[in-house]
Amino acid sequence: MAGTKPILTAIIGLLILASLIGYSGENIIDDVPKPDAGLCGVTKDSYSDVPGDGAIWDIEVDVSWNDDTVWIGIIDTDTYDSLEKLGGNDDGELVSCDAKVSFVAGGPKSGEDSSFSWTPDGDEFHIMIGSMEEAEEDDDDDDGNPWPFDDTSESQTFIDSFTATVEYDASGGWGTILILFMIEMVLTYFVLLERK
Repeated sequence: MAGTKPILTAIIGLLILASLIGYSGENIIDDVPKPDAGLCGVTKDSYSDVPGDGAIWDIEVDVSWNDDTVWIGIIDTDTYDSLEKLGGNDDGELVSCDAKVSFVAGGPKSGEDSSFSWTPDGDEFHIMIGSMEEAEEDDDDDDGNPWPFDDTSESQTFIDSFTATVEYDASGGWGTILILFMIEMVLTYFVLLERK
């Protein structure tokens, strides 16, 4: 039993070191659907598997994409529920970009740099994508049949795709490091006590 304490002390020490150094990764997401000008796309399903930054984890996320004609934002589920859905497909819902939306991170201003940084809070969220391009104005002098009988009306769909990159850094939060440090101190005390 006495021999296990030095081993446990070493293991806890490694865990402290790993918590301080952390872990970094990158996900490349191809074929992200791009909405038409004047429209926004939003994911139908919410994401709930991203842990929140805090006492247990210290997490930073950087999102970037390769298309300077779109922006990406993070919205909460309440905001998603309040949006008027205009249709869509399996890729997501289409909504009007005119709605005043409160973004958790990103949003229209992120389109200038095609990137934003985000510290997740652990709550469920949806991803929203909008076009930086203005929608073409309808010709008021057009005497043709009104929508939905007009064959030239724009389809409510996604028109293209782009690639997004998600980089993340995760390490132990202050609570995790504090608990591990306290355990390490107690084990070290008993190891030194047995050597006397």
